[in-house]
Amino acid sequence: MSYTNADGLYVLTHAGQGETQDKGTAVECTRQTLVVDVPDLTALGATFGASDIDPMDPVIPAGSVILSATWVTTTEATSGGSATLTIGTYNAAGSAIDADGIDATVALSAMNAVGETVRCDGAHLTTGGYLSANAYIGLIYGTAAFTAGAGKLIVEYIKVA
Repeated sequence: MSYTNADGLYVLTHAGQGETQDKGTAVECTRQTLVVDVPDLTALGATFGASDIDPMDPVIPAGSVILSATWVTTTEATSGGSATLTIGTYNAAGSAIDADGIDATVALSAMNAVGETVRCDGAHLTTGGYLSANAYIGLIYGTAAFTAGAGKLIVEYIKVA
């Protein structure tokens, strides 16, 4: 029989231990984080496709909702022009789920110093980021190629299905 002890704490004993409660759902951890290391922005292409997918890369699982994404510059980004960074999601075949769903056209000026952060604001983050398929993160440059730079993309999501 369960009881309240002298300290005011409720103590479960015998049958009270391990009983299923119907007051909510317990989960191990609701928020998951995927950190994508981008060691060399000069390696990015202007397009993303099947040849850019490595089956060993981590994915955001189907049935997840993307909550937030942040780009952090670890090596200053440079370009001979006005390079931009676009971040999207792609399925295992390399087809776009949403080619700019994490962020579209992050300006070079937002990534040209170590420690700069960009709070991504693509459609996955503003109008609903439910993924019906496993999603790989794809990055491409726009306008001009990068001549230097590196960073990390931190994506937070919850698996709901």
